[in-house]
Amino acid sequence: MPTKSGAAKKTQFDVIIVGAGPAGLFAAYHLAQHGDLDLLIIEKGKPPGKRKCPISDYQDCKQCTPCNILCGIGGAGLFSDGKLNFIPRLGKTDLTQFMPLAQAQALIDETEQVFERFNMSGPVFPTDMAKARQIRKDAKRYGIDLLLIKQKHLGSDCLPGHISTMADHLARQGVNFHCSESVEEIVVDNQSRGGGVVTDKGRYQAPHVILAPGRVGAEWMASLAQRHRLGLTQRGIEVGVRVEVHNDIMHDLCQVIYDPTFFIQTQAYDDQTRTFCTNYGGYVALENYKRFVCVNGHALRHRKSENANFAFLSKVVLTEPVTDNQAYGEAIGNLATLIGGGRPILQRMGDLRRGRRSTWHRVKKGYIDPTLKEVVCGDIAMALPKRIMTNLIEGLEQLNRVVPGVSNDETLLYAPEIKFFATQVATSSDLETAIGGLFVAGDGPGVAGNIVSAAATGLIPAKAISEGRNAKAGDAPGHEERK
Repeated sequence: MPTKSGAAKKTQFDVIIVGAGPAGLFAAYHLAQHGDLDLLIIEKGKPPGKRKCPISDYQDCKQCTPCNILCGIGGAGLFSDGKLNFIPRLGKTDLTQFMPLAQAQALIDETEQVFERFNMSGPVFPTDMAKARQIRKDAKRYGIDLLLIKQKHLGSDCLPGHISTMADHLARQGVNFHCSESVEEIVVDNQSRGGGVVTDKGRYQAPHVILAPGRVGAEWMASLAQRHRLGLTQRGIEVGVRVEVHNDIMHDLCQVIYDPTFFIQTQAYDDQTRTFCTNYGGYVALENYKRFVCVNGHALRHRKSENANFAFLSKVVLTEPVTDNQAYGEAIGNLATLIGGGRPILQRMGDLRRGRRSTWHRVKKGYIDPTLKEVVCGDIAMALPKRIMTNLIEGLEQLNRVVPGVSNDETLLYAPEIKFFATQVATSSDLETAIGGLFVAGDGPGVAGNIVSAAATGLIPAKAISEGRNAKAGDAPGHEERK
């Protein structure tokens, strides 16, 4: 485990970073490069070499605490498929709310340089921009928008080595790592300034704290914000399924655009559905949130399956009188897990259309061998709300016009896939909260929604701290409009 000698006995630091995902690691990298600061990263999960998921060895989920897929150095993002989307606005991410577009793009470019510093690079997509534009043109004829993004794919099998290299570099720079330690509360003085954190193993002091707990820490982050009256904005959630088809269906498209992001407005409800996280030759994966399970997907650089998978999600934004999108998403997750007996639900598209549950017999008659076996064949319509199911069926059938075959009877659907970015903590443009010296970054507090943007938001508070802007009277909390 990367650590500084004697770090376990230290309690005084210049900056404490909570979470060692992309946001936390990039914040630490910048601070270590631009000043002689005593830095501590606290991570509830394990180091890269010890993050072993039993499911990857074809075992049942062991309910690891914390989940080795969601927690640990590298976070859920940098320990998953490793898609790098170099764009300042995508899905739940909009860096232009904190800075002008040109500055946001420059920040994205800066993250790419850091990724490349640690060999986190790969082939650039789209491979043929002319073909990509033609695909987008054809999609628009059917009322579908395709977002063209500069992308790179790292691969799940390559990420642990990359992350270890970066973490080891930070340790050599003097950064202290505390793994398998959970932050429970922040320390706030009488002048509403942050002063450190309290964990399950001790109390640490620092004039600057960056909270970057990742998406697994979204609920904790929201509750902390409510306790300290930091201000929260509801951002909605995305609920849907993981779609799995044969590679032949996605081959031509993915040769040009590795991870195509299509946006579709459905007919019945005029809601937005979208594709997300396409994995050509990939694998469907399980995510364990303890009270419920969800699915995700990943792909390896050097080992491929015969299938491609992608998330297909319906956006949900609750309004008055019920506005707790996070609780709504968790309720869906709980119901789906109840119906699945603790496992995700698998269903053929043809069975869903006919209003019948799938069975292993029906699944095995098809030509698609599911890459996730830790599932229960059933009826997804029993778990997801009718409006969401209508959106998903309509959206897939509409997408079938652009990507023929994605809504075949043989297509496999895994449920639920839920993206929890329900609340955003109010901050200044430097991502400083109403508590002076307390900053946020990444997915957990709702200021990012993918690996690259999480890394970029880690750089924002790190730059503010290293440049000393947070100590200036004009930038003190209350002098700048909160976003």
